[in-house]
Amino acid sequence: MDLVSVQSQIKANKYLNETVAQLEKDFLLIGVSFDIQKPVADYKTLFAYTYNLVNAINERNPQFILNLLYRIDLQEEKVQEEMQKTKLSFSQMLSELIVKRELYKVVLREKFS
Repeated sequence: MDLVSVQSQIKANKYLNETVAQLEKDFLLIGVSFDIQKPVADYKTLFAYTYNLVNAINERNPQFILNLLYRIDLQEEKVQEEMQKTKLSFSQMLSELIVKRELYKVVLREKFS
């Protein structure tokens, strides 16, 4: 599995269902339901749903965000670094990092299984 192959599979939404399942699992571990309507059409839809959920969590209980970062193994330093580089809002940037991290876990799992 090479990078070009992975990129084309992502564009074809190959890992979409597995990424949704991983997000559901990890959000549930912090006590938050990731109840997205299925089937999810594409990654854009997944990002939008994740953004709305992350934004709501951040407004209600920011501690849940830290718990989520820990659960999905997304380092705070990485978040701070990205925050310095981006023009996105905090919730938009964080949602993007979360979905990408979960997708990365799915790709690794397939590669090494």
